[in-house]
Amino acid sequence: MLKRIPIYILLGFLVVYFFNLTDQTGASAYWINVGYSTLYTFFMWEGNQAVVNRLRRKYPNYGQTSQRLMAEMAWCVIYTVLAVLLLSAVLILIHGERPFTLHVLLSDFNVALKPSLVGTLVVVSINEAAYFLKQWRKTILEAEQLKRENIASQFETLKSQVNPHFLFNSLNTLITIIPEDPELAVTFVQKLSNVYRYVLQNKDRELVTLAEEMKVAEAYLFLLKTRFGENLRVNTDIPQDQLGKFIAPLTLQMLLENAIKHNVVSVEKPLHIHLYVEKDDVLVVKNNLQRKSSVPDSTQTGLTNITQRYRLLCRRAVEVIVTASNFMVVLPLLTVERSEQSYRDGL
Repeated sequence: MLKRIPIYILLGFLVVYFFNLTDQTGASAYWINVGYSTLYTFFMWEGNQAVVNRLRRKYPNYGQTSQRLMAEMAWCVIYTVLAVLLLSAVLILIHGERPFTLHVLLSDFNVALKPSLVGTLVVVSINEAAYFLKQWRKTILEAEQLKRENIASQFETLKSQVNPHFLFNSLNTLITIIPEDPELAVTFVQKLSNVYRYVLQNKDRELVTLAEEMKVAEAYLFLLKTRFGENLRVNTDIPQDQLGKFIAPLTLQMLLENAIKHNVVSVEKPLHIHLYVEKDDVLVVKNNLQRKSSVPDSTQTGLTNITQRYRLLCRRAVEVIVTASNFMVVLPLLTVERSEQSYRDGL
């Protein structure tokens, strides 16, 4: 505030000059008017800035620009009118040369109101323009970050599938079942093809329906269950009316791959995976926790990517819950309208 005092004094001079506020002759009258103008400028600037800051905290996001701007204009004008009226009354009493009457008060109020309102509108407009530009830049950066996260997701999924271990296990399973069950082998190849095709076809999408994601998850689970048999047990409990909602693409596949990668899957310790929807519009992916003694190339890239993508898409957190016996990831289920509104409001 102290650093802005020279600005207030300069604006005080400019107000006196541009609005011709000196109605008396002599240097003393000029300096009195400069002092009054500086005082008005101080209260107009600081008061309106406080109003603007408060409204920015209430309507902080890019999607609330119109609402915030209308509120700023209305409340700043109200504050300016009341502040000018109060300052006019105080200055009449302090000056003491004129009687404190309604006529004198309204006369001084009318003189001071016009420059005060002009200054208020200029200050609000400049502040809002700067804030809008800042939020717009943030929007661009967030959109670019979301693109990078999607690319990272695609890369991570493709990397896990092109991984020699994945290909070796898939081909080894295929070789085993070809002589025993040729029809199953054909289905296995089709499911494998579906998984790869889904990754390539959805590389540019930010959201997919839960139905689409479940379809490829079922194909991926078919490959895994063909390999592990009854050692992998999967239960899905997803109501039909939830399948039209949206999630980030490749999310389920990454979580299923994560469960297989980090847990023992054996006759003695079958891995149980449960996918279900809770009433708060969330999809839960849950597995019993039976960690492998060592996991090659173990990183948290997959979970980190999912969490970051949801933060950019809808501002709703992805929950990772670890207990002594279970590992759970809770994913928000979105509607397109809610996702777009959350994204705009979050910027």
